[in-house]
Amino acid sequence: MNMIEQTAMFHGPMAQAMQSEKLEMFLLAHQRRRERYTIVQIWKICNDASPNSTDIRFYRHQRLGIKAEVPSLYTGAQKSMSTKFFNSFGIRATRLWNALPKEVNTAETLDTFKVVLGRWLDQYPDCPPVKGYRTQNGNSILDWVIARRKGDVINN
Repeated sequence: MNMIEQTAMFHGPMAQAMQSEKLEMFLLAHQRRRERYTIVQIWKICNDASPNSTDIRFYRHQRLGIKAEVPSLYTGAQKSMSTKFFNSFGIRATRLWNALPKEVNTAETLDTFKVVLGRWLDQYPDCPPVKGYRTQNGNSILDWVIARRKGDVINN
C-alpha cells in the first residue's frame, strides 16, 4: 500500500495535506530513538550546552576526533552491580559516543551535528526484534557498528 492509498483512510484537512505534499513517514524503532537522543545529549555535555552531572571526561584524539573516557568498574563488584553499571547512562552513552566517526563527533553546531548524525545512522538498518523471530543482533547501534567492523554483512 503506497502513501496515497494509506492517506485515503483519513478524511478532512489532514488527508489533503498528506496527499498534496506526499509526506513520507519515517519512524525509528524505540531503541534507535533512545540511542539517538542519548548521543545528542552527550554532544550537548561535550559542548557545555548541558550540565555534566555524570562527570564524563572527553579528550581529543588526532585520528578519531573527540572521544569520551569510559569509567572502569571495581573488579570485585557483585554481578548485579556490574549489570547496573554497564546499563547506566554514563557507560551506555560513552560507548555510543565512542562509536561515532570523527566526521560526526566533531560537528560544531547542534543542528549540524543532528544532520550528520542522521546521515551516519541511515547507513545502519533499523530492524527491531520481533517476538517469535530471530534477528541478526539486538538492533543497537553498537551491535551494528561491531558487526560492520568484523566484516559481517549488513542488509539495508
